[in-house]
Amino acid sequence: MNLGGETRVPLLPTLFTLGNLLCGFIAIAKAIDALQSSTGDGVLDPAFATELTKGCWFVVAAMIFDALDGRIARMTGQQSPFGAMLDSLSDLVTFGVAPAFIAKVGYEHTMDALGQRYRPSVVTGFCALYLICAALRLARFNADSGEDESEHHTFSGLPSPAAAGFVVACCFFIFGGTSEIGLSDAAAASVGAALLRALPYLAAGLGVLMISRVPYVHVFQRYVGLRLRASMMVRLVLIIWVAVQWHEWALFLLISVYVLGGLFLGLRASRAGRSPVEDLPVPPGDGTLPEPRHTPPQGSPPDDSPPHASGPTGGAT
Repeated sequence: MNLGGETRVPLLPTLFTLGNLLCGFIAIAKAIDALQSSTGDGVLDPAFATELTKGCWFVVAAMIFDALDGRIARMTGQQSPFGAMLDSLSDLVTFGVAPAFIAKVGYEHTMDALGQRYRPSVVTGFCALYLICAALRLARFNADSGEDESEHHTFSGLPSPAAAGFVVACCFFIFGGTSEIGLSDAAAASVGAALLRALPYLAAGLGVLMISRVPYVHVFQRYVGLRLRASMMVRLVLIIWVAVQWHEWALFLLISVYVLGGLFLGLRASRAGRSPVEDLPVPPGDGTLPEPRHTPPQGSPPDDSPPHASGPTGGAT
């Protein structure tokens, strides 16, 4: 496909990347719909919760598009700078603007439901910090990209899809998971209110992790890779099924483990001067792995993964 000039656009990967972008826009639209449909029926207003969680599902769908576009580009030999640039722009909307907006909407609705005063400029500042850090994370990733993706086993800083996933997983847990794990209505409302009120501050913390040099393991690259074994496919399908079936609390648990566990492993590995990959189990059926690339300590020249057709990370930037 040609949009004019000399730049040729790889059709199939670009469609997946645009799917990511479209999902991000719809997520933002659903957050606005949530405010408009709110009936004021308590902190966990069902009408508000329905629309907001719909928006969160679109962020999850965008994560799937983002995970596939780069792999499709490599499998079809359609890598291009155009695709990498479009992917970063799409990620900024879906994993930057949308989660920041969801956090702001969730906070303001909660404070209004509780009848408490708040300073909109302060919460807007925290959510804007998340967005700014997401933009810096994506730009730094592109600038620091290397040339050999086979050596790409860690990210420098929390990937933006994981940060966005943590925000939406909080919403799933607040509006469904608290009752699924057996909390009473009163306790669920209390826990939900606390988490909703914390969303902008959690978002700010996630933003700081995105621009940090804490090494996070590229789980998909290490345990799945481009060639998917049958045994790993079964495990992957099982994990996805559990996450969808009990998404109210399973997604929150899985992403919390990645964000917090990855922070612990990354800091410990940095102090020891090694890669966090060395502290993880060897992938099944892989007796020998490529020598894992060590993430440089803070202040050293950056070393990250290469850009490709529809996403500089193959699904996590």
